[in-house]
Amino acid sequence: MKKREILILSSWYPTKNKPFLGNFVVRNAQLLSKYYSVTVVNTIPSDNLKKLSLKESNRNGYREIEVIHPRGKNILSKRRWQKRALNYAFLKTNRFHLIIGHTLQPKGLQFVASKKKFNIPLILIEHGSYYRIELRNKWTIIEELILKYTRKHIDEVVAVSEFLKQDIKRDFPKHKIKIIGNHINTDTFNIGEIKSNKRTEFLHISTLDVKTKNPQGIIDACLLLRKTENNFHLTIICDEDYSEWEAKAKAKGLSQHISFKGPLAWDDLVPFYQKADAFILNSDYESFAIVIAEAWSTGTPVISTSVGIASELDPVLGIQTEKKNPESIEYAMKKIINTKSDYNKNKIREKSMEYSEQVILKKWMKIIDKYVK
Repeated sequence: MKKREILILSSWYPTKNKPFLGNFVVRNAQLLSKYYSVTVVNTIPSDNLKKLSLKESNRNGYREIEVIHPRGKNILSKRRWQKRALNYAFLKTNRFHLIIGHTLQPKGLQFVASKKKFNIPLILIEHGSYYRIELRNKWTIIEELILKYTRKHIDEVVAVSEFLKQDIKRDFPKHKIKIIGNHINTDTFNIGEIKSNKRTEFLHISTLDVKTKNPQGIIDACLLLRKTENNFHLTIICDEDYSEWEAKAKAKGLSQHISFKGPLAWDDLVPFYQKADAFILNSDYESFAIVIAEAWSTGTPVISTSVGIASELDPVLGIQTEKKNPESIEYAMKKIINTKSDYNKNKIREKSMEYSEQVILKKWMKIIDKYVK
């Protein structure tokens, strides 16, 4: 039987200049390619081009078509170039049975144009943090129009977590929103050989974006903790430039307690999780937080604010902290130092199975098969 053809479009997707942007879309395409024929089309604006440039490749099981196009000088010319780039990509394709569009803003109009061209169902899966009240109230007229127009053509809406669902449901009142989380490789992210650390090891992995990740709060917590504890260490792994934060830690006299690494490939993160006594997340907002699932899969408890899949955190899985409160993180770190042996790694890992490849693929197959016979 010939595989059904899935087209994936996304507002966020890795590029040469931003290789980690929207890497969850790459993982989703790889997962779906186990059962479907998957094509990802990505259009990229450029200030250095005067005509379209197309590159086609195979990436770990799925087809990728990348079209770089001139950016355009105003709203109308930008829109024209985007449409031309999308149509240019489709010259390399035949037909599809279904579209999955990742993240509405800013490419939602591309999702609709593709749906109309092929006359096929469109599933929106939302990852964006821009639905939270403080950002939602600042949407531009263009963003409002993208939502209003795209929403009418969406057949199914999926959120990556219950936490995100609560934020987006007011914008999709007529849709019954499903939840399908991002997946992890639970075989790769495993407990590993259990060893006792000479010092308590903490781990943080993020972009260190000050708008959402609040890395300053983690550094401040380490400063507070150092007043009463000395035998601890925090490893920070980042896929962006972390030199500024490294300098800040050094200026605070924390070089002995905080070290920085990265960027690292997905699989290379595993030994850091396995070594950690606890993972720290201090975000103001996360729609999912893949790092939490990865930590649980290695049996590592988490110290986290109430965001993404770590909202309303079960004490079996870690310690819930308050947002913008370094003292709350310090208290949790101190508790891990004193009670880390109380956590059951196998119990923690059980939770991560909700995000295994098998479970998430099964959920996707159920929703896809609803529209594609």
